[in-house]
Amino acid sequence: MLELRDADGRSGWGEASPLPGYAAETPGHAAAALLNWLADAGAGRTIESEFNSWPADFGDLQLEHSPAARAAVVSAVLDLAGHRGGIAIRDLLWDGSPVESASSGRPAAGIPANGSVPLNTLFPLTDVDTAVQSAVTAERRGIRTIKAKLGAGPRFDVDLDILRAVRAAVGPSIAIRLDANGSWSLPEARRNLDRLAELEPEYVEEPVPGSAMLELGESAVPLAADESLHDPDVAARLVDSDAVSVIVLKPSPLGGLDRCMELAIRAAAGGKRSVVTHSFEGPVGHGAACELGLAISIATAGMTGEQPTAVGLDRHSCLEAWHDVSVPQLRDSRLVPAAVSGHGIDPTPLLDRSGADGSI
Repeated sequence: MLELRDADGRSGWGEASPLPGYAAETPGHAAAALLNWLADAGAGRTIESEFNSWPADFGDLQLEHSPAARAAVVSAVLDLAGHRGGIAIRDLLWDGSPVESASSGRPAAGIPANGSVPLNTLFPLTDVDTAVQSAVTAERRGIRTIKAKLGAGPRFDVDLDILRAVRAAVGPSIAIRLDANGSWSLPEARRNLDRLAELEPEYVEEPVPGSAMLELGESAVPLAADESLHDPDVAARLVDSDAVSVIVLKPSPLGGLDRCMELAIRAAAGGKRSVVTHSFEGPVGHGAACELGLAISIATAGMTGEQPTAVGLDRHSCLEAWHDVSVPQLRDSRLVPAAVSGHGIDPTPLLDRSGADGSI
């Protein structure tokens, strides 16, 4: 946890919690990067001078070796700025100007300030009964978009049979998103994508890793990029190509809310949708991601249809560790623009329980 305070005693909070096994760095590495940044830059001087106008320019943070640390600093700075101005981070990330799609030539209609964004939720492919029950339960909650992780090799055949049962149970009106986490080879991906077409998935995420996404060629189903975006060069090529129609944005591995917003605006200008999701962060990281999801939806949702794109920000199981820290943007099956300043997360119960004083 990172706390930045201004001269008037207001605080802004950020979180650096790279997910083990899914990030190129460890929490210890991120913590060391934050300590070095605080020692070198001086948080007080930075807040009062370099980041005193909005939208802020975070180009000189010099935290490229630790995306999670950079994400924490950006979150804390924007949270503090929100508290100082009495506005939400979503209003700091987007200045209200329309984003024009190159494909339609029309500006995005967006969502109204008091509108909401649908959530997608995960369901497991452990077995048919569990998967169907999870999908049906989500539908009863009002969730209209569900997502599952796909295996490779022989496991894919099992997953496909389970997915057929799920599709039969929920019908065609529920959107199904699928994620292979870059586990397939190019030949395997082409075969599997052809077989998945019968399910009419909204998209399949990361069928192959990294730049191999650019080599797949024409796909039987829409594709999305996630981990491939962690490499800035590959991200730029994917966003500007026809290889994917959706980009999946996670603030922690991408280095912060500002970078995600920039990618989303660039993608939207080319007719692509953005889906904001989490990396199983705690409440502070999750709340910041919620504000990003709202900002992008407000700016770009009207570009690809009348309804905003569902975001992957449903309350995940790890948040139960902080059951007494609420995420005000989450309401049932929707993400709502709650009346908050900054990201709206008060980490005091978390800090009281840990015995920490809140500063690094």
